[in-house]
Amino acid sequence: MNKVDFTVAIPTYNGETRLPDLLDRLKSQINTEDFSWEVIIVDNNSTDMTAKVVENYQAEWSKLISLKYIFAPKQGVEFARQKAVEKARGELIGFLDDDNLPDSEWVAQAYSFGQKNPQVGAFGS
Repeated sequence: MNKVDFTVAIPTYNGETRLPDLLDRLKSQINTEDFSWEVIIVDNNSTDMTAKVVENYQAEWSKLISLKYIFAPKQGVEFARQKAVEKARGELIGFLDDDNLPDSEWVAQAYSFGQKNPQVGAFGS
C-alpha cells in the first residue's frame, strides 16, 4: 500500500443528498499539485443510496486522486472515524463531515497546516 501525503476522511450516514455538494467541492480543489492526497468515504451503515452516489463519483473521479468507499457496519461516528484511520494511507488525515462545504483551497491549507505544525495531534474542519 503506497503512502500518500494527506487523506480526507468523510464519515457519513445516509449522506446521499449531502455528499454530492461535498464531493463536487473536493473535485475542484486547487493548489494540490505538490503533494498526493486521497478521499475516503466511510459509510456508517446507511440505509439510503449513499454507496451508489459514491460509485457514480468514482466513475468520473480523477485517476490522480483516489476516491475510496468503505462500509462500516457498526454505527457511530467514532467507529466510522476509526475505520477511516485504519484505511487511510495519508501521513496526515483531515476529517470533514458530510455536510461541510470546504472552500477551493481547503485541502491545500489543511495539508500545509499539518506540515507546519507537526506537534498538533488532530485538527478538523
